Amino acid sequence: MRDFGELEQVLDEVFGPYDVTEEVVEAIRVLLDNRYEGLIVVDREGRVVFMNRENERFLSLARGGAKGRPIEELVPSSRLHVVCKTGRAEVAHLQEIQGKAKVVARIPLKKGARVVGAMGSVMFQGLDEVTRLVRRLRVLEDRVADYEKKLKTRASEHRYTFDEILGGGQKLQDTVALARRVAASDATVVLIGETGTGKELFAHAIHTESPRAGGPFIRLNCAAIPRELAESELFGYAPGAFSGASRGGKPGKFEQADGGTIFLDEIGELPLDIQAKLLRVLQEKEVERVGGTAPRRVDFRLVAASNVDLKELTEDGRFRLDLYFRLSKMVLSVPSLREHPEDIALYASHFLESHASSRGAGPRELDDEVLRVLRSYSWPGNVRELVNVVERAAWNATGPRIRVEDLPPIVLSTDARPDVPSGSTLLRDAVERAEKQLIERVLAMTGHNKSRACRLLDIHRTTLYEKLARYKIEVPAR
Repeated sequence: MRDFGELEQVLDEVFGPYDVTEEVVEAIRVLLDNRYEGLIVVDREGRVVFMNRENERFLSLARGGAKGRPIEELVPSSRLHVVCKTGRAEVAHLQEIQGKAKVVARIPLKKGARVVGAMGSVMFQGLDEVTRLVRRLRVLEDRVADYEKKLKTRASEHRYTFDEILGGGQKLQDTVALARRVAASDATVVLIGETGTGKELFAHAIHTESPRAGGPFIRLNCAAIPRELAESELFGYAPGAFSGASRGGKPGKFEQADGGTIFLDEIGELPLDIQAKLLRVLQEKEVERVGGTAPRRVDFRLVAASNVDLKELTEDGRFRLDLYFRLSKMVLSVPSLREHPEDIALYASHFLESHASSRGAGPRELDDEVLRVLRSYSWPGNVRELVNVVERAAWNATGPRIRVEDLPPIVLSTDARPDVPSGSTLLRDAVERAEKQLIERVLAMTGHNKSRACRLLDIHRTTLYEKLARYKIEVPAR
């Protein structure tokens, strides 16, 4: 009669609040005796105390034929008796059993600190199983890497909204309100504005708040692509269309934008022959790849941008009139920074905070005098130029406050774009007038402090005196 008293205690300890149901009993049976995993238990001397049927069948033993026999006698390559001595587990080790390579695990059995035996089991029946598993793992790793790459790309592809267009100036707010209304439609939009006004930001916000927000947002700067590549870049090309073409062909930007929005920046820079093909694409909603024979249907919305009025380009013969009429149904004028100067302080503080965060630096502040200088500057580069000026000043600053001395000299002039000389006036004369104006302004700002003016102008004191004499600039005695 077997004594299962201790086993009952172990089961009671292991299961705790869980009941020993028929499902649990069946699970125990499968764990101890199943055809997929050979199981052997030896005592501390390495003699077999249990072997499941799978191992007995494999070793051609009768039921119970292994009991009490040394494990190395039955399986010469076994190390279970060694594990009993070392007390250290050996997991995922390769072992040859009757000419077959198997992957096994050898686990010491301890009662307290004392090793009472060891348990061995087969993890994989052969190297083929391991090879298949490795292949599957590699495929999964590749998929995970691909997904991570796509997630990083998607995360870095920030989807701008109108709420992220800063500024309370009336002209800017009117443009945002109109753009919001247009976004809800599927109308073609043309954004007209100077360089650096944020036309791409508006285009992205129109896409994000449109019914096409779930589709792609494809961007192309028409001024940045060589003329000979413009057609294939926009419309794609068929296999073997030209020397060096991809064997499978390539979809163009319009195909990539299917179901979403395509943004063509500096559309006025497109060659006239490409403009003709673009007009057809807009009319037919079909593209034909370079070297292809069959048109492809595409579903897209076009948002275009230009830093000059397209009507002026048509008058100069640089833009097709029929394409202009096709595009000009909805034109949005993005205001320059000069048209909403009340937002300069807000932008400057925002960019300064962003710069400090990216550097891990503490908070920075702008002197009132700095803000006066920024408001009086003409900003030909608009918001983009303001970003550069603020970041440069932040790098120059040695303390928590941004002072006038930290600003680049260009913004110290009242206008960065002096009047173009006419008639026989030399360019040198215009430059000298601008230089004189800048020196006078800096002297006035510094209270005619020559040392401070030299630092702001980044010139030697001797150079300042030479220019004061040349331009007949009088400096009051201090």
